[in-house]
Amino acid sequence: MLRATRRHVSASFVIITTLFAAILFVAAPAQAASVGYRVEFVNGFGCHVVQANLGSPGVKVTPIVSLSFPGGAEPMMTMCGREQPSAAVTGTFFSKTNLLPVGDIVIDGRLEYFGGMGSAIAITPDNRVVFQRLPYGRRQDWGEFETVLACGPMLLERGRIALAPTHERFRDPHVLGRASRVAVGLTAQNKLLMVATREQVSLWELAKMMSGLGCIDAINLDGGTSTGMYYQGRGIIKPGRSLVNMLAVHENVPTEARTCERELPSDRDCISRYRSAQAYNVYMQAQTPLAKGNLDEAVRLLHKAAGLEPTNASYQVRLAETLDRRGDARAAAAAWARAGEILLDKCLYEDAADRFRLALERAPDNVLAQRGLPAAYRGMGLSARAEAAEYTLALWGLESALVASHTSLMNELVTRAYALARLPAPRQLPGPSLLGEYADDVYRDPMLRVELRLPPSWSFMARNDLSALTMRHRFRPWMGHLRVAWAPPNARLESLVDMYWERSFQEVERAPVLVGLPSQPIWRTQTISTSPDSYTDTRFVLRDDTLWVLSMTTTPDQREAASSDFRQLADGFTML
Repeated sequence: MLRATRRHVSASFVIITTLFAAILFVAAPAQAASVGYRVEFVNGFGCHVVQANLGSPGVKVTPIVSLSFPGGAEPMMTMCGREQPSAAVTGTFFSKTNLLPVGDIVIDGRLEYFGGMGSAIAITPDNRVVFQRLPYGRRQDWGEFETVLACGPMLLERGRIALAPTHERFRDPHVLGRASRVAVGLTAQNKLLMVATREQVSLWELAKMMSGLGCIDAINLDGGTSTGMYYQGRGIIKPGRSLVNMLAVHENVPTEARTCERELPSDRDCISRYRSAQAYNVYMQAQTPLAKGNLDEAVRLLHKAAGLEPTNASYQVRLAETLDRRGDARAAAAAWARAGEILLDKCLYEDAADRFRLALERAPDNVLAQRGLPAAYRGMGLSARAEAAEYTLALWGLESALVASHTSLMNELVTRAYALARLPAPRQLPGPSLLGEYADDVYRDPMLRVELRLPPSWSFMARNDLSALTMRHRFRPWMGHLRVAWAPPNARLESLVDMYWERSFQEVERAPVLVGLPSQPIWRTQTISTSPDSYTDTRFVLRDDTLWVLSMTTTPDQREAASSDFRQLADGFTML
């Protein structure tokens, strides 16, 4: 009976989705068959497939990113509406804390972001495709490639299943378990397949699916709630969250506009002149919607002009000004920071510093501005200001990487924990107010029965969130953060910790969970997490209906120097 039901559901899925696909083809404008969409049923699972013929003139596969990249996300339909690809799917994983991708991204031959892990699809300007695993944390020479998107793990290699996710540093159970999936692969006929399925499948089942579709090489892309597919103006699968990046296919792209770092100087000059002329034309087109107050269209055109000529700071400045007018502070910060980078490369240090400061006023955690401002100060000969900026911005960066510092993420954790316990979540999220007293670098809260004593040279920072405390060393980039959140009765600390680290994409080492005295049931555990930018020692304490998270973090090179202070800070946190 169950098998018959399965066959009936499968047949219904094929009929419905095939009809939907046929409607899409009829509704879409007539185009060459270089990019198409279909629905297939492979190994018992339904999937949506976009196929791009890489032998067709004008087909270009490229990553597209959010307007506030890096460090910002955007709805799929908004991103695709601006970039106007023929088709697109969800791209590489990104951290839930700082919204930074985990893999390398190269667009038009420029390294837009270094992630340093996973497996990559890399494409040359003449559409030659290479799939390769990346050595963890090491920069690659992408000079011959126009397009690179690194995610993973590798699914297929030379026609065989080649799964080794832990070797590629993928350890998050939500990545390794069953989930909705997205993948990209190449067939022997030089057809690129971008595949998405809403069904819950394992990586092994996804690899077999890609093999069944005829792929010889393939990698996994981001999935789960991020699973998304776009085709000819329609959201085939709409993700449950905003996205940081996507892998897109464009048609009718002139070969004169395609380039990589290894082009001959004469070819590069010719391509640069062509793209510069195109950028100016697009920039001038943007003046009409600007004058009429159509800011969305103006942003689209200015963004396109800036992409065509990425060394022209004036395009980024005009884009930033327009985004400010539209009220999009985070996206404006990204444009100001990109203008600063261009000016910094041209040794225009004062102008660069001005643009970086404008970016940080709008988004203090903007990664480009955090890195660029100290460099601009040093170029101006202002070493003391550079060091002060590095210290302040390092603290911002460290705090943004902490899960517990994001109220929204803790709200999600609490809500999910109560949902699993089948209990209504408390109205006040994420935790009780910390309204205790400060005296001599000591925080004491008799109502919540906790005390936090700071080591020498540490101080509390100003705060807006009453359910968290932030501490810092006065002279070094060492930070502490204490969060209290609600927890359902009889919650398992291990489950709460698993939810806490989900999609953080950090290397996490766990200690055994310890229990307190029977008269005062307190559960404790410790995790050490590392990433290329941070080292964090996190202590979790569960007592009654509250979860306490004490995070102590610094840059990896400061780990040993901070170890004594971190021990004192951990010992100074006591339950009364």
